[in-house]
Amino acid sequence: MIGEITGSGSFVLLPVLLLTVGIPLWAVADALSRPASAFYDAGSNKTAWIMVLIVTLVLGFGFFLGCFYLISVRRKVRLHALSG
Repeated sequence: MIGEITGSGSFVLLPVLLLTVGIPLWAVADALSRPASAFYDAGSNKTAWIMVLIVTLVLGFGFFLGCFYLISVRRKVRLHALSG
């Protein structure tokens, strides 16, 4: 009965939707929590990252940039935040 209401595709669609929105939101929240000086020391810009992550989230492809931020940029920024 639940399958008739929500459709069988919702079991696939819901996790995909959560990842598509959740990853970029996690990246934005992480970027907001880091000091701007750590971004600068890592050769990046905090404001630019936050703006780009939000814009790409709205446009629908924030998942990819969010993954890139979390895998690559976040690591560099964390290292500089801990050392500084």
